[in-house]
Amino acid sequence: MGMTWKETKEYIKRDVYRNLESCSTKTIVREFLFKRSTVALLIHFRLCHYYARLEKRNVLQFLLHGILYLRFQRLQEHCGIELNQRMQIGYGLRLPHKGNIVIHPKVEIGNDCEIMQGVTIGNNIMKSRDEVAKIGDQVLICAGAKVIGGITIGNTVIIGANAVVNKSVPDHTIVGGIPAKIIGKCDDRFVINKEMRE
Repeated sequence: MGMTWKETKEYIKRDVYRNLESCSTKTIVREFLFKRSTVALLIHFRLCHYYARLEKRNVLQFLLHGILYLRFQRLQEHCGIELNQRMQIGYGLRLPHKGNIVIHPKVEIGNDCEIMQGVTIGNNIMKSRDEVAKIGDQVLICAGAKVIGGITIGNTVIIGANAVVNKSVPDHTIVGGIPAKIIGKCDDRFVINKEMRE
């Protein structure tokens, strides 16, 4: 079961606000039509996700999805961010930088997460091609980090720069190192632009 159109619009607003601290109609239209930014990528992802998961599409919806998907692919190439239109991603995803972000199509990401440049979230090919991470709410994945295999990342977690995470991480923790270990506790103060304002 896919998202409703109302939910899709709300997710777009929350994504845009988390990234730009504004979710006005003018801001959303400007990003959608004229920018080649990570925000434009997220808007196209949400729209493609909506149309891809419709049980039935009329001719107009089919054509519109095709047009949106082509631009979605171009934005992925331009931004260096690999997403799949059917991925399960919660609202408020923040992508502050372009470059070398690869996310397995079966990864699940919660609400109000932030992913920096150079991050890979994928499988452990030695164990399974299909078992990948489930990431909770309010997770910050810092530059260059790798999250590997069928693990669970709890809520309100920071994964340090260049960390390699191959084991599940509990709530309210900071992890770092290779392989990653718990190095501290954290609260949600790192989650910026969370409370959406027009």
